[in-house]
Amino acid sequence: MVARLDFPDTFDLAELCRRAGRARGRPIELVPANLAALGVSGLWMAADALDYIWYEQNTSVPHREHVILHELGHILCEHGSGGPAGEVLSALFPDLDPAVVGRMLARRHDAYTSGQEAEAEWFAHEVRARADRVVRPRGGGDGMTDRLGRALED
Repeated sequence: MVARLDFPDTFDLAELCRRAGRARGRPIELVPANLAALGVSGLWMAADALDYIWYEQNTSVPHREHVILHELGHILCEHGSGGPAGEVLSALFPDLDPAVVGRMLARRHDAYTSGQEAEAEWFAHEVRARADRVVRPRGGGDGMTDRLGRALED
């Protein structure tokens, strides 16, 4: 699956998500949010015409990227929902009917397994490993990442 992804020439996670969404015929929108208080760092929400990846905005760039890749893995592996996702969405949108939250997820609660989590983690790791072989644009990461990159290039 990772080998079939349309990687940008210079790794850009938002562009990778745009390309993956275009290939699936369902755009993927990245949504920064304050999720830590809800006990999660990311979640995938499937709407009628597009997919949303909600991710914790108050964390490091590498962690944020990993969360997004993990959720992208769930999307591309066509995993079911479950775990805390429904509870988190209910907390984010307390006025929504639980049936609407279920439709937003478009995934079955009982389909969520640790195997799916392991597969999403594997996907995130493999994409990150491939992306690390691609030169990143300067100034796109946090300061430490940029300084380490320059030090390793010299």
